[in-house]
Amino acid sequence: MLKIVFNFELLKWENITVDQVKFWENCYPDVDVIACLTKKMPAWLDANRDGKGKKKLWKRFIVNWLASQQERYEQFKIEK
Repeated sequence: MLKIVFNFELLKWENITVDQVKFWENCYPDVDVIACLTKKMPAWLDANRDGKGKKKLWKRFIVNWLASQQERYEQFKIEK
């Protein structure tokens, strides 16, 4: 299995499989995983390049991001 990495030149993820995306969509049902991977995360990483390129645990970064998004949605549902 290839290690997930973020390509800062292309501003896109590499080595994320369709099965991995489906797994994350199942784990975080209220999150638009595709939008996070293709728009939100790349935009944030591009704006916060200083020191971020040295990350080695990209999978952890992705899972933490998605979990945070899921928690926000769940809090919003509770507040309504």
